[in-house]
Amino acid sequence: PTAAHADNDKNKLKGNHEKKSNGITLTQIGRFTATGPSSPLPRAEISAYDPATKKLFAINAADFRIDVLDISTPHLPTALTPIPLGVGVPNSITIHDGVVAVAIEAIPKTSPGAVKFFDTDGIFLNQLTVGALPDMLVFSRNGRWLLVANEGEPSSYLVPGSLENDPEGSVSIIDMRRGPAFLTQDDVRTATFNDSIPKTNPESIRVFGPGATLAQDLEPEYITISHDSKTAWITLQENNAM
Repeated sequence: PTAAHADNDKNKLKGNHEKKSNGITLTQIGRFTATGPSSPLPRAEISAYDPATKKLFAINAADFRIDVLDISTPHLPTALTPIPLGVGVPNSITIHDGVVAVAIEAIPKTSPGAVKFFDTDGIFLNQLTVGALPDMLVFSRNGRWLLVANEGEPSSYLVPGSLENDPEGSVSIIDMRRGPAFLTQDDVRTATFNDSIPKTNPESIRVFGPGATLAQDLEPEYITISHDSKTAWITLQENNAM
């Protein structure tokens, strides 16, 4: 019996190893190429899919717009009418329950940014001001909150004295309960990183900008939210922290 059990254990281990060694194979079935005049900005970076309309929305920073694709037939994506965004560079996009939210970086990037709201037909609904250089934005699972990572980069790390124009990093929390068309700035709260906020091991956090405060140097990049919509984790990429 002991030998039989040992053989069974070996077979189980072998089977588990074989399962883990199987890779994932991806096959391209469709493609859309965003083309246009030469630009240092990307034309296809972040996308969001709406299952109700089978539309894909992708930020096109080079052309200051949202490209919209009908992918109801995935191997034949069809470009629909794009959504113009006006002044500002789109950095991220997300969708929840028919609401499209876009993070817009101001020009210059050190000024407060914006979040613009549209429906899935491209109709403008509203615009709210958030922190400097809004990067990623994401809805909570229950749809009540929209969180925006405001990176707050300085105008330059290379030009002497440029850190004088270095906004603090922050996270904007937008209460969506009124509905996007009825939101006001009163529905926007901002989580900052000033000295009054408790921090774990702050002395271990990398500060890169010469002369910058910790709040100026922390640059929120990417957000994930718990399934119960009560907790968010935000990466601080340049600081190697969360």
